[in-house]
Amino acid sequence: RVSLGTVRPRELASLRDTLPTLSALGASLADSPLDLIAGIGRSMTLNSEIWERLEQSLVPEPPGMLRDGDTIASSCSPELAELRHFRDDTSRILLEMEERERAATGINTLRVQYNKVSGFYIEVTKGAADQVPMHYQRRQTLKNCERFITPELKSIEDRALSSKERSAALEKELYDKLVAETAEHTPELLAAAKAAAQLDVLCAFARHAAENRWHRPKLSSRPGLDIRKGRHPVVETAIENYVPNDCRLEDGRRMLIVTGPKMGGKSTYMRSVALIVLLTWAGSFVPAAAAEIGPIDRMHTRIGASDDLAHGRSTFMVEMTEAAFILSHATDRSLVLMDEIGRGTSTFDGLSLAAAIAQELVQKTRSFTLFATHYFELTRLAQELREVANVHVAAAQGSAGIVFKHEIKEGPASKSYGIAVAQLAGVPAPVVRRARGFLAKLEAQANAQTSSLPDLFAEPMLPAENDAWEPDPLDAPLQSEPSPADLARKSLTHDLLQADVDNMTPKAAMELLYAFRERAAGIESLEKSE
Repeated sequence: RVSLGTVRPRELASLRDTLPTLSALGASLADSPLDLIAGIGRSMTLNSEIWERLEQSLVPEPPGMLRDGDTIASSCSPELAELRHFRDDTSRILLEMEERERAATGINTLRVQYNKVSGFYIEVTKGAADQVPMHYQRRQTLKNCERFITPELKSIEDRALSSKERSAALEKELYDKLVAETAEHTPELLAAAKAAAQLDVLCAFARHAAENRWHRPKLSSRPGLDIRKGRHPVVETAIENYVPNDCRLEDGRRMLIVTGPKMGGKSTYMRSVALIVLLTWAGSFVPAAAAEIGPIDRMHTRIGASDDLAHGRSTFMVEMTEAAFILSHATDRSLVLMDEIGRGTSTFDGLSLAAAIAQELVQKTRSFTLFATHYFELTRLAQELREVANVHVAAAQGSAGIVFKHEIKEGPASKSYGIAVAQLAGVPAPVVRRARGFLAKLEAQANAQTSSLPDLFAEPMLPAENDAWEPDPLDAPLQSEPSPADLARKSLTHDLLQADVDNMTPKAAMELLYAFRERAAGIESLEKSE
């Protein structure tokens, strides 16, 4: 703002008050044995003439804007001091002149006054009018008095009436000159500001390291990262007993499939790893017992669920867009965090997408990846791909309910605790019991059909990059005559796909939605009758 000439008076005053302290601090650091600190100190040590000029020119407490006046000290310019004298002390000037004129003329009733109509004048009563000196010029005759003007009073009047405008113009001229003189030191001020910012960051790093038991990480040329007892720097300050965890990613172990219950700490674990890597490359100590971080060129995250209604994108569309960006830009030196990818669509769609994305990250992109998921089928990747390992968040369920241990252990999770978490969240007991009944039925059906279910990661499901997979006509099931419900469902699907939702008004979209719901209800009735 100084270099652009847009700096305000209070900002200049802040500069005036700060520079002496900043320079003194810089001088105390300039002799440091550490080159970094010494260089910061030298940059912060400034020529005293910068702030001395500001101290001489500015009033102690200037206004926020120059137009408010009284920014430049009167002692800075005799002309400005005189103009302010006439602007602010007119009454005292008139009293002083009145005393002098009474003494000179011997007229005790003489008064020197001012009003907006007559301006400045000397008033004498009718009885004393014959005693006025010859240089008095009659200005006005009233019933009981005479009013006069003198050359001296006329000069005072001219200066007093124009002093406000003239003092404002002169003050702006002096202020602009002060800003221009200060701007000549812009390179020194910018260097000092940069040095002060560096010192501020280093002090913040040091304070956090000392107060929160952070340790110095090791930067390595070996790809990967090895974190021992890592912690989340924000979460650990909000809870009483934080459980630290390890994370090891390297060649031969580039992806960790993270499983475990909701609220178990998967996202916190992944974020803590990313923050430790980020703090390391920022030059800070890290919240871990030890950390060795290899070259990481960038970090990509797909965490959290959010839509983009303003641009007509659903949560799943946002998720896929971000996944596509990651797959296009991640490298073998990138850190990728994928949290429950594929959850915004049907189970089979989501599982298929998650498996394909995970395979791409391992085999083609070869990024260092933390892949949190509730699809337990993905834990099979560790058996199929050499670079994949399974870890899980430990939890236990007793008579009192589920207990989250927040501890990362090797291997896949043994079970899901979704219903237990729902109970913990306050879902009514009848709903929980009903959910457990549904779960038991689904598990029984799954066990009965295990032999007939396809293997997601069998060789035919993972073709080579350039191979084209074509189904065997002999494997196609025998087709039976479609039922009325099937035909109605097919018609509904066709109409739904043909709907031009992008160019539809909200009212038309709502009407279409109600129509589809009625047709779906009709299909359900057909299925029951069949």
